[in-house]
Amino acid sequence: MQASVLRIDEFISDKRTLVIPVYQRNYDWKTANCERLFDDIEFIAENNNEHFIGTFVYQHNPAAGIFQEFIIIDGQQRITSIILFVKAIYDLTDNSDLKEDIHSTFIKHSKGELKNKCKLRPTYDCNVFEKLMRDKTFDENDFDVDEKSSAMYKNYLFFCEKISKSSLDAQKLYNAIYKLKVVSILLQDENPQEIFESLNSTGLDLSKADLIRNFLLMPLSYDLQEELYKNYWLEIEKLLRPSGNVENFLIQYLITKRRSDTVMETKKQRLSPRNLYDMFKKFFNANFTDAESCLKDMYRYAKFFRRFIFNEDTNCDKLPALDKKFYELIYRLDAANAPIILMYLLEQNDKKPFDEETFINFIDALISLTFRAKVCGNTGITAQFAGNVIARLDKENFLDTKTFWRVVTFGKGRYAFPNDNDFQAALVNNNLYETIKSNGCKYLLYSLERKSHAKELPSYSEATLEHILPQKLNAGWKNYLATHNDSSAHEILLHTLGNLALTAYNSELGNSDFEHKKKIYAQSNYFYTQVLSEYNEWTSTQILTRAKKLADVAIKIWTLPEEFKTKFANRDVPFDLDSDFEAFKGTKPAALFIADTEVKMQHWSHLLREIVRQLYALDKDTFRQATQLKNVRQSLFSTDPTDFKIDDDFYMATGFDTESCLKILKTLVENFDRLGGTSLKEDICFTLSQK
Repeated sequence: MQASVLRIDEFISDKRTLVIPVYQRNYDWKTANCERLFDDIEFIAENNNEHFIGTFVYQHNPAAGIFQEFIIIDGQQRITSIILFVKAIYDLTDNSDLKEDIHSTFIKHSKGELKNKCKLRPTYDCNVFEKLMRDKTFDENDFDVDEKSSAMYKNYLFFCEKISKSSLDAQKLYNAIYKLKVVSILLQDENPQEIFESLNSTGLDLSKADLIRNFLLMPLSYDLQEELYKNYWLEIEKLLRPSGNVENFLIQYLITKRRSDTVMETKKQRLSPRNLYDMFKKFFNANFTDAESCLKDMYRYAKFFRRFIFNEDTNCDKLPALDKKFYELIYRLDAANAPIILMYLLEQNDKKPFDEETFINFIDALISLTFRAKVCGNTGITAQFAGNVIARLDKENFLDTKTFWRVVTFGKGRYAFPNDNDFQAALVNNNLYETIKSNGCKYLLYSLERKSHAKELPSYSEATLEHILPQKLNAGWKNYLATHNDSSAHEILLHTLGNLALTAYNSELGNSDFEHKKKIYAQSNYFYTQVLSEYNEWTSTQILTRAKKLADVAIKIWTLPEEFKTKFANRDVPFDLDSDFEAFKGTKPAALFIADTEVKMQHWSHLLREIVRQLYALDKDTFRQATQLKNVRQSLFSTDPTDFKIDDDFYMATGFDTESCLKILKTLVENFDRLGGTSLKEDICFTLSQK
């Protein structure tokens, strides 16, 4: 490592080209960063003081031959900003001598084979940078919409505005640049990756995706870095625009490949943005021998993932049949973790293609699970559930519709696939505005209308949600309900399925009386809205009757095959640790489920002991800490050797009633999860004995 103190103009000399490598993040200085730099330059110009602007770390690019190319490890944000600043002065001044000095010192080489080549060569937004560095006068018409959204373009305009408004002239501002000093560090035998990861002098943290890109590319030669970056990483970023999708893809890619979202076997920690980088490194070291093979695999999965990126501009009607199902599951139902399973299915389809009908049946199963879970308040497709699904599918000899259904209905407790009775009851009685929100209600009603085939439906975007019994009751409606002795209907049934309909003219309906609404309903293109005109009155009786009819249709759309219904009929209903414990008085447990483990139980004390035993086996230290918190230590654990022994000098008291036992247990598990960063509570459920 060789260090020296230089003026910024000496660092950006005519003898070297500064290269921003592919493992650097994009130029991303915010307005606040630029304003700070400009204020510093003004202060220097007014006081004629030297100013230190940080450390620049770089290394030679040996592949450049006789030309000096320095690869910037740290400092690219500041170097780029300074060059944008001096180019703004160049474009604003009429002083030809000043222009020539700026051009030759900071912007372009002035002689030799590099003459008129930019002294800085960025990787990202290079087209924007090249256009900004042109000798001709700046013209905003040279830039397209995407280029104008880049930080380079915006910050160049910011500097132009600040320079134009400054009380100091262009020459003084430019002279101040020569007072900027840097510590120049040339790496020699040091590991640039280690240096890069330890530096944070710009204050702009690297994203986890940036770190993963650097981990893969930095150990390679510069030429190979550029090749793999352009062939794979850049293509992945293009596929997954906007950029926020890249990190999400990497998390779900790892879960799909590892068949699990668990971080450690000894603790139930889950893969998340916080631990993504460390987990990726472990995954790479265990599965790949080189960066290119890993990037090839990621690129293949990124192509899968691209099919799951939708937005408001997506025209669902023009999508192929299978992609319509992806759209429904991921965009309409917001099943954010479904791509984990879908990427697995696309991977299997590449090996041995399914026919389209079979593939659609797979997605329909996930749609049914997701929507039933939303309506019933169950968990649905979490990352943990998705990992378990693909791990179970791996064990099957043949993947067909029946096998897939068997696997996705394995869940228990909050992960259970809601049965018909629970689904229908929730549809009829639940406040759907609270459980599935207005978008979910619209999806539900539109799907019911689509099933009716009564008339050609208006587009999904045109449909609006109508409360038949209006959200705000006027005097007429209050009197109407009072006359029918049904004043409580508004409070209880307002947001339930029976009182909701689709319309394309919600503003015309408002809180009009029912007779007026019926006339408008009669003209509707929506079947279940049109038949409202046949009702003579609108009270609790009609609302509940209509809800039951719609629920009967719903179980045929979001279906559960007959052969799997018997599975639920013969199985005790599972309960979790958020259940109403008071209702278990006088009962006995039948079985305890922790993740995929089932343990038969006969008494509540047995259930408590088993969970305590497993928690202690997972992490002794975390368990002991958990027993010291919030109503656990004094009520459950003791040093009395006559109690149930956990470990030397550590015992568990017994003899609690059912409700107290379960409340203590719930608190203990919550403490353990909070201290250990786990989510074990989600994995625990139990069934009751029928004896």
